[in-house]
Amino acid sequence: MDAVQALPAGDYNGSSFNNVGNNGNWWTATANGSSNAYNRNMNYNNANVNHNNNNQTNGFSARCLKYSIEQM
Repeated sequence: MDAVQALPAGDYNGSSFNNVGNNGNWWTATANGSSNAYNRNMNYNNANVNHNNNNQTNGFSARCLKYSIEQM
């Protein structure tokens, strides 16, 4: 299996970027109510992947995947 790499892009709170270079936040496809959704968070200084619930107005990254028939 290939190693997973992530860039710590931080997040956007509507007026400024926070934690750039320290944290990476990515939305999952799972909503939690009408205004919240689950996200994954990774920090540059540890190997943990955290699962959190946040308001969808937070400016987190979206993880895009591309599958082809050959990969399935």
